[in-house]
Amino acid sequence: MRKSAKQRAAPLVPLPGLLKTLGVTIESVLVGTGMSVEDFAPDRMVDFSDFLTVLENAARETGREDFGLLLGREQALGAIGPVADVLRSATTLGQALSDFVALQSVNSTGATAYLHRQGPCVFWGYGFDDPRLSVSPNAHDLVLGVGAHILRDLTGGRVYPVEFSTIRPAPRDAAAWTRLGAPVRFGQTETGLLLPAGAMSFPLPRADPCARDKALGALAVPYRKGQSDWELRTRHALRSLLLEGRSKMPEVARWLGAEPRTLRRALAREGETFETIRASVRLAMARELLSMSSASISDLALTLDFATASAFIHAFRRWTGQTPAEWRRHARCVNEGAMSQASGYQQTGSRNSRSR
Repeated sequence: MRKSAKQRAAPLVPLPGLLKTLGVTIESVLVGTGMSVEDFAPDRMVDFSDFLTVLENAARETGREDFGLLLGREQALGAIGPVADVLRSATTLGQALSDFVALQSVNSTGATAYLHRQGPCVFWGYGFDDPRLSVSPNAHDLVLGVGAHILRDLTGGRVYPVEFSTIRPAPRDAAAWTRLGAPVRFGQTETGLLLPAGAMSFPLPRADPCARDKALGALAVPYRKGQSDWELRTRHALRSLLLEGRSKMPEVARWLGAEPRTLRRALAREGETFETIRASVRLAMARELLSMSSASISDLALTLDFATASAFIHAFRRWTGQTPAEWRRHARCVNEGAMSQASGYQQTGSRNSRSR
C-alpha cells in the first residue's frame, strides 16, 4: 500500500502568530490531526492530510473566507525549505522555476508544480495528485500567496504575473484577492500564475552558478534518475501532462527520460501499474475540479485527457459509484454548508475575525 502523502510544514510556521492576532488558539486548529505545536518547524515533514485539516480548521475558527490568502501574505521564499537556496542562486527566472518544478518532491509527495506554455505566456501551476487528500479553496489561496511571494523575492518585485488562475470558486467578497496585484480568474481548471514568456529570461540579482551547484549537492535530489521512486515520479509527471493532453504511456516515459518498457517494468517492481497511477491522478483532479471549478463535464473530460465526455463519466462512475454530476451536486452541498457555518461564526461574534 502506498504511503500517506507528506508535506513540508514550513508554510504553516507563521500560523501560530497569525492565529494569535485573530484571537484563535493554535490548539483549536490541531483538533482532528496528529500534529502538535512542535510540528510547526521549517524542516518538519508532516502528513499532508493533517496539513490540509489544520488549514481548514484555521479558516473555520477565524471565520475568514480569505484565510489562505492571509497565511500566504506571511510567507517568504523560505517556505519552500532548502530548495530556496537553489532558486535564489539560479541565473534566470526560468531556471529558478524549472528547479522548483524538478525539486518539488523534496517538499511534497502529494502535489506537483509544473510549467507549460499558454499562448504567449508561461503558466506556473501547482496541483494536488493524491485522491486521498481533501483539498479546500483555502489550500488554493495559499498556493497563490506563496507563488506571489516566491516571484517577488526572486526578482526583487520586477516581474509581475499577467493574471492569477485558481480552481477555487469565486468568494462572496473578492476584495482580498484584488490585493494580489493582478486579475484573478476563479473556477478555472488550474491554479497558478500566468507569466509573460519573456520573463523566463529575466536575470536574477543573486545569480551564482557555484552556489547553485553547492545547494543542489546538499539536497537529496530526487529528480536525479534512479534516486526517487518511479510511482512518485510518474504521478507528478501525469499531473502536468494530463493538462497538456499527453498522458499516454510513451509520452510519460519520454518525459521521464525512459523507454515505455523500462517504465512499466520499474513500476511493476514497486507493485504499481501505469494505468492504476493514471486513474488515481485523474480521480484526484476530477474530485477537486468537480467540487470547486465551474467547468462543464465536457470541459473536465478534455482537461483530464479523456477522448469523450462519456468515457470520463463511465470511468468516474467506476471509481466512485456516482456520475460526475451526482458527485458535484453532493460536494457543492457540503461546501455550501461549510461556508454557511464559517459565516455563522463570523456573524455571531463567536470568533474574533477582525481585519488585518
